[in-house]
Amino acid sequence: MKKVLIKDVAKKAGVSNATVSLVLNGKEKEGRVGKEVAERVRKIAAEMNYQPNALARSLQSGRTYIIGLIVADISNPFFSTLAYYVQDQIEKAGYAVMIMNTNENDDQLEKIIGMLKNHQVDGYVIVPTENGEASVARLLEAKCPLVLLDRNFPDLKTYSVMVDGYQASFQATNLLIERGCKRIGLLIYNSFQAHMSERKYGFVDALQRNKSYDPDLVEYVNFNNLEEDVLNAMDRLVKKKVDGLLIATNTIAMLGIKDLFERKIKIPEQIQVVCFDKSDAFEFMPNPIPYIQQPIEVMGRKAADLLMEQMEKKDSEVQVCKFPASLVRR
Repeated sequence: MKKVLIKDVAKKAGVSNATVSLVLNGKEKEGRVGKEVAERVRKIAAEMNYQPNALARSLQSGRTYIIGLIVADISNPFFSTLAYYVQDQIEKAGYAVMIMNTNENDDQLEKIIGMLKNHQVDGYVIVPTENGEASVARLLEAKCPLVLLDRNFPDLKTYSVMVDGYQASFQATNLLIERGCKRIGLLIYNSFQAHMSERKYGFVDALQRNKSYDPDLVEYVNFNNLEEDVLNAMDRLVKKKVDGLLIATNTIAMLGIKDLFERKIKIPEQIQVVCFDKSDAFEFMPNPIPYIQQPIEVMGRKAADLLMEQMEKKDSEVQVCKFPASLVRR
């Protein structure tokens, strides 16, 4: 099949090659191309299945039109859904997306950034690893457009998009208090990252205000030994007779809830549970489980928009966006 060229689209649309080029590169306003003409050109280009020459476009603009998206754990539904919305928004701006996964490994983050640099990507959206601050700092020093997503490093002046973890945990813990729980535990990653610290502080603050905080009911687990750590932590929490439990991530929640079922401990009659993010598994449980609903679509699209703004306005002011989560009580 013969490749469709700009001149073919121009001929069918009855306009010049330059007009087609301006429209398909999103620069019709700069070229003073009318709205009706621009819409006709796009429609005809789509009908003819016109595919731009990526190499020629790159040489002309000095860009690769590729964005690097680095996530922490692509097997986690939260991150895979987040990646979907980032990619969808970036592709609307005419860019391709390379999605990479660190599996929460700092060395892997550094390796991936090096590879994306070699591919000369135009910008980065990064869910950073716990000790990835130095890797991100080097990108900032090189003046690479980037946005941190879901997590950030308070000491670095970076564009970032996150959820308000403190507010979410505070609300969730208060729900357990309202429902009569007296011994409320927390199951959370052993991490000093800001987003995990916020979730812990919200939990602690709610209980301290209620004069019922017991630090002995906070259990920490490690990503690299997750299943075993969760089983051991749940064993300790059950022995300490918790009657309420906040679980700080959906991955931990699935393991913790599964353990309660295997112990034949009834939810919510014996232990009430609230966790971050909904799981499809909740629909098959005999009793609904309340959860914190993070605005995943809003976060993903905002991160993409902030990156696009950086690339178009080199001197734009750094923005830190923190969105509220909602508590689905059920």
